[in-house]
Amino acid sequence: MLLNVLFLLLGIALLTVGGEALIRGSLAVAKRLGVSPLLSGLVIVGFGTSAPELVVSVNAAIDGQPDIAVGNVVGSNIGNILLILGVCALITPLAVKPTALRRDAVMVVAASLLFVVLVGGSALGRADAALFLGALAVYLVWAYWSERFHAAPSGELHQAEAEELSTVPKSLLGTVISVVLGLLLLIAGSQVLLLGAIGIAAYFGVPEAVI
Repeated sequence: MLLNVLFLLLGIALLTVGGEALIRGSLAVAKRLGVSPLLSGLVIVGFGTSAPELVVSVNAAIDGQPDIAVGNVVGSNIGNILLILGVCALITPLAVKPTALRRDAVMVVAASLLFVVLVGGSALGRADAALFLGALAVYLVWAYWSERFHAAPSGELHQAEAEELSTVPKSLLGTVISVVLGLLLLIAGSQVLLLGAIGIAAYFGVPEAVI
């Protein structure tokens, strides 16, 4: 049991370090390619922070553990909104511009409702996957178009996200190492985390989705 807990904690640590390295390396690549801070914040930082969940869920799906794949995503969203925002608001009041969050907040609610509707059939199939990915593509095009050509207030947030990470690799070698190391740590961390999570679930006799 103790070994499974250590695997779980080690997996989380590897995912954290790997995700951070991947984001910084990807931002360095974006700067070298002349990608705007707006697009970097919207895509690279946005997807980079979700990389640990992506790798864990994909590995779980490949290993035939759908409960962990789905539970990981749902638990992450709950943690992001209730835990992280709750803790930050305890530290200091969070002043926000409603207009800057309106589009993305509506998309979060819409995506969650779409998930609830589709998962009501007890399974997510390839047709559901196509719908999810199609909706994501539409959102990304819509978001970039509205911010690039209509100066949407949310654009300032996405640019700030990219500029917040000021420490990125300067050399080409450092950039490559950061990206490759980040990917390797994410893959290793997901495997170790899954090993610990499955072991803990088996020990307590609870569904994998709970873990």
